[in-house]
Amino acid sequence: MRMKWVALTLASGALVFSAAAFAGGDAAAGEKKADMCMDCHDPGEDFAGMSADEIAGKIKGIVSGQTKHKKALKLSDADIADIAAYFASEAKK
Repeated sequence: MRMKWVALTLASGALVFSAAAFAGGDAAAGEKKADMCMDCHDPGEDFAGMSADEIAGKIKGIVSGQTKHKKALKLSDADIADIAAYFASEAKK
């Protein structure tokens, strides 16, 4: 029984860590990285009401190929976090 609790604790820690990776995005850096997105997306309209984590999840779906998109994206987790932080900050304006 104790092994189950240890495994559960480790698994939940991994989930918290992966969510924290997106929460720490830099919006200023994301503004520069999001240039490729701005041809088609208006952050204030397309991402209104969405959190950085929600936006990051959508971008990650595109990068992984699970979500269809016009452009194939190759972005690091840091790039995704930065772009998501930028879009989320712009969507609030």
